[in-house]
Amino acid sequence: MLFSGNVFLTKIILLEGYPTIALTSSGLVVFFGLQGYYSSGNTKLYYFRTHIEIPLHMNSSILALLFFFCSYDSVPEVPESVKKDLPATFPYSVVINEFMVRQEDTLKDPDFGQYSSWIELLNREDVEVEISGWILAGQPLNTHSNHAYIIPDGTTIAPGDFLLFWADGIGVIQEAIHTSFTLSEDGGKIGLYGPEQVGTPVVDTVSYHSLDVASDISMGRITFGRYDDHNGFLLPMNAPTPGEENRLAKLQLRESFELDIEDPSGLGVDHTGNYLWVVSDMSGGSIYKVTKTGRIVEELKVGGHDMESISQHPDNLLLYVAEERRRTIVQYDTLGNKIRSDSVAVDIRHRNRGLEGLTINPANNHVFVSNKMIPRVLIELDLSKEKGEQQIRFTPIDFGGPSDANGTSDDASKGLSLAGLFFDCEEEVLWVVSDRARAVFVLDHKGRPLAAYDADEYDLEGIAVINKENRIYLASDSNQTLFVFDYPQPLIRLPASD
Repeated sequence: MLFSGNVFLTKIILLEGYPTIALTSSGLVVFFGLQGYYSSGNTKLYYFRTHIEIPLHMNSSILALLFFFCSYDSVPEVPESVKKDLPATFPYSVVINEFMVRQEDTLKDPDFGQYSSWIELLNREDVEVEISGWILAGQPLNTHSNHAYIIPDGTTIAPGDFLLFWADGIGVIQEAIHTSFTLSEDGGKIGLYGPEQVGTPVVDTVSYHSLDVASDISMGRITFGRYDDHNGFLLPMNAPTPGEENRLAKLQLRESFELDIEDPSGLGVDHTGNYLWVVSDMSGGSIYKVTKTGRIVEELKVGGHDMESISQHPDNLLLYVAEERRRTIVQYDTLGNKIRSDSVAVDIRHRNRGLEGLTINPANNHVFVSNKMIPRVLIELDLSKEKGEQQIRFTPIDFGGPSDANGTSDDASKGLSLAGLFFDCEEEVLWVVSDRARAVFVLDHKGRPLAAYDADEYDLEGIAVINKENRIYLASDSNQTLFVFDYPQPLIRLPASD
C-alpha cells in the first residue's frame, strides 16, 4: 500500500524489523512490511505491505508500550536493492500535458513518417523521474475496455521536460515510443497510472468527446499567471506545441486608442456597425457611443449602478446592460430611458464578483450573461418568459480544470475569470474575454471551449467583434484603452455543440 507521510500530526516512527507506528489525532496506525520511501520536496511516500488502526480509547498502557518499543529517531531511506523495484509514483507530478487525436500535417513520427495520434507527458518536478513500468492507457467513450500500454524499462523524463508517445497501435520502440493502442475519434479517456507492484495508482487522467476532435487541433493543459498549483485547464490549441511548453496562439494587435471614460467596462456594437457602445462601471455611470477610435459621440446619463457590459439588439435597438452587484439586466432605449429590469439568479460570494458579461443572440432573442467568478458560470436566458422561467441553461465554466464554485477567495479561480461577452452571428459562437487570464475564448452556446487566444493585455473587460472588418475590439478598464486586434483568418476552432 501507499501512504503519504506528511498527513500525520507527528513524525513517522520506525524500528527496523518491527512494526511501523504513526501517531494521529485519532490514535495509532501500525504499518507492517516497510518497503521504503521516496522524497519529493516536503512529502515522503512510504511503501508498506499492510496496516492496522488502533483508536485512542484503547488502554493507554498498551499505547505507551507500543510507542516505547517502536520509537526510532531517524527514518531510513529505502536500500538500493529495494529501490530498483519501487518506481517513483505519487510524490512526483507527471501530467498528461497535451494530446492530439487527429492530424494531417502537424508532426510526423520519426520512425514511420506518419501523421498519427500522440500523447505528451510533462514532468513538473525539479528532478528526473523514471516512469518504467507505468501504464499509459486509452479508453474509448462508452466502453469498459481499457487499452493499456506498459511503459518500457529505462524510460525517464528530465526535470521540466516532455516525452511524446505516438498512439498509433504499432507497439514498438525505435527512435520514438509507439503505444499498442490508438485514440478513438468518438471520444474517450486517457489515463496515466503507476506500476502494478504498487497497485497501479491513478497519476493523471483526461477525458475528451468526439466534438473535441478536429484535424491539427490539440487539447492542452494551460495555467494562468502564478496559479500553477494544479494540472491546468484543458483547452483546444490551434497552434499545437508537441515537445514544448503549452501556450495559446496570440491575437495580433493592430492599434490602440485612449478612451476618455472613467472605468470603461463592456463593449457592444451599434446596430449600424459603425460605432461601439461602452459603459462606465462607476457609481452613477453613463452609457457612451464611441467611434472605433474611441472618440465619444454621445453620452446617455442613465445613472447606472456598477454597469459592466452592454449589447444592442439589432432589431428593436434596445440597449441591454448588466449590473454586476445587483445581478440585474436593465434595458434602455437609445435616449437613455429605462424600459425594464430583470434579476438573474446566481448565488455570488463577493459583491464585486457578479455579472460581468452580456450579449444577445438576435436569431432567438436569447440573452447570455457571465458571472465573473466564485462561481464562474455562463447563463442563457429567455427574457420573454415569465420571471422564474427565464433561465434556459446554467453552465459552470471549468474547462476541465479546478472548479471555483465552492471557493471563498479569488485564489479559487486559479487565474481564470469571465469578463466581456459577444455573440458572433457569422460563426454562431460566443467570444469571452478573461481579464485575469489575459486571454480570449471562443465558446459554443453550451460553454464548451472551441478555441483560445492570448491577448496579452491587462485588465480587459469588454469585447466586440466585427467580422466584415476582420476586427476584434477589447476595452481595458484600468488602462482606459480601446485595443484593436486582427480577427483570426481563418478562425481555426472545434465544431460547436448542437
